[in-house]
Amino acid sequence: MGVLYILVSGACFGLLPWFVRIAYGHGADPFGMLAARFTMAAVMLLVIRAVRMRGAPLPRGRPFVNLLLLGAVGYAPQSTFFFNGVKRIDISLATVIFYTYPVFVVLASWLVFRHRPSRVTIACLAAAVAGAALTAGQVGSGSITGVLLMLGAAVWYTGYILVSTKVVAAVDALTSITTVMLGASAAHLLILVVDNASLPSDTKGWVATAAAAFFSTVIAMGFFFAGIKIVGPGTAAVLSTIEPVVSIVVGVTALGESLNGVRVAGALMVLVSVAVLARLTARPA
Repeated sequence: MGVLYILVSGACFGLLPWFVRIAYGHGADPFGMLAARFTMAAVMLLVIRAVRMRGAPLPRGRPFVNLLLLGAVGYAPQSTFFFNGVKRIDISLATVIFYTYPVFVVLASWLVFRHRPSRVTIACLAAAVAGAALTAGQVGSGSITGVLLMLGAAVWYTGYILVSTKVVAAVDALTSITTVMLGASAAHLLILVVDNASLPSDTKGWVATAAAAFFSTVIAMGFFFAGIKIVGPGTAAVLSTIEPVVSIVVGVTALGESLNGVRVAGALMVLVSVAVLARLTARPA
């Protein structure tokens, strides 16, 4: 069941770019889509938490503020980079570039926490960077902004991961997810008002947005935390590589994106390297 939970979580996360593209095609822009997604997800999580935890109040004081800030300053900007990047380049390319974030996590751990990587880890880092370079080289002219946005998403997500390991430790997983979503929702609702962002303009756009909130946020996060309790972080991280695979398949089959030999080689280099990195970095010291 733990394996199944992680695979379902990864598949749901992998569908997110598809839902995003549908919403973009039906009136939404990145900020409008994000505001709607996070607000819907926050409401869903509040209801689920009220039922599961029998109306227990949310935490107060510093833990609550820290989780709100984690959503508003950590998760929200990362999603902004990601959603704007997906708007500019193919889903398959965007996903592979973003999925280099474990490389940045290892490098940040090395620089900040002095966790010196092994030779195998360094080899994986080099292979992942080379694979990402091959993939980015397939992006057409004029789309360098999309590549930079996806790299920005990967770097920001690295910071989010490193900070969240400290912040969420004091609170249960469901409460953490719910409060983080509240923070992300508040940040993007503010942007929605200030920037006059565009929400979906028809039913299909709203259905895609609701699907992103339910499947690619609530279900994806919930199943991941449920699965990681059973199989552990190492196995969960490796199984989660299904996420970019699903995104690439959706991009090719549903959106007609091309996938030549160079793209396949770059994607495989990144995915294999990340899977090995996940296993290595999850081992106890």
